[in-house]
Amino acid sequence: MDRRNTDMKNKIKKILLLGMTAMFTAGAAGTAVISCPVWADEAEQNSETAEEPKAEDAAVEEEIADQTDDKTENTDLKTVEHPRMSAYSIRRFSIVKGGEEVFQIKQEPADYKMDFDYWEITNPYDEIATVNTENMYEMFGVLAAFDLSNGIDAANTDTGLDNTKTYFTVDFVNTVNDDTAKETQDADATATILIGNTDENGDYYACVKGYEEAVYLLSKESVNSLLELKPFNLILKIPALVNIDTLDSVDMSIGKKTYTMKLDGSDYKFGKKTVKKEKFTELYQALQSIMLDSEVEETKDAADKEEVLTVTFHRNTEEAPEITLKYFAYDDTYDSLEINGTERFLVKAEDVDALVKQIKKAF
Repeated sequence: MDRRNTDMKNKIKKILLLGMTAMFTAGAAGTAVISCPVWADEAEQNSETAEEPKAEDAAVEEEIADQTDDKTENTDLKTVEHPRMSAYSIRRFSIVKGGEEVFQIKQEPADYKMDFDYWEITNPYDEIATVNTENMYEMFGVLAAFDLSNGIDAANTDTGLDNTKTYFTVDFVNTVNDDTAKETQDADATATILIGNTDENGDYYACVKGYEEAVYLLSKESVNSLLELKPFNLILKIPALVNIDTLDSVDMSIGKKTYTMKLDGSDYKFGKKTVKKEKFTELYQALQSIMLDSEVEETKDAADKEEVLTVTFHRNTEEAPEITLKYFAYDDTYDSLEINGTERFLVKAEDVDALVKQIKKAF
């Protein structure tokens, strides 16, 4: 196992057993590495820390406060002409390419979640996928760095903006101050950034929907890093993250036999046997620590699937969804993983085999 996988498993263990979430919520926020961002490809990057507040932030805040933007009757979100934001301001972001939404992420707080797990990638995944917020804030840093205040002279230029079907929509807290953004729960502003043709340098013409008379240039590196975004690189490489505080029991089916671990008041049980907390949490962590390797490119017919292991997490609150993980033999190297009926990922078969052995040994 390489160092990055070991580090990730150690992080997950701390979250599951100790509730330590700071490592995922203190990610890069200010200046993103847009030349080769980790969320756009597999290149390994050193994460950057958020910049200190700049002296001109107060002036920008005053400008934001003075904006007299449109407000619709059915929403509190203002349509902003010159969107400025902190990476921590963003509450929803979507990417539409050629008229089709290819990505959406939004903040969805819930009592049953740990705070870093408030984020959900609703397209192409769902609420079960756990967001790597360090990579997410790096991506948000690209949006926060967009300069949509100084327009260019685009007269007699084919900007491609009139009929474009490619755009970014962002809902955000209308501030550039990190601290204010972190302390404010809900977005109060929105903007849709239309993306058009490129100029001779490859940079993109852009404008804000509703204020199309002002045209801007956005760097090709920034725009392409978003248009080429790979959602798989924005999730933690684990099947599911189930807060142990929301757990009632777990059923593990191997062949025709089902093993059950359960929280019974203050008792930790494997079947009818009471075990030590350490033994319980060791297996519980192992159930969620198999690393996702890649996405499935081709699924097999149901008749051809050989089930290796099924794990079902039953919750102690109706608000939290029940989660079922099914592992199927895929080839000599991988097993496929079905999460709540949807088959998306591949995992190492040897990791699943090791987990099966660990379950049997525990009982």
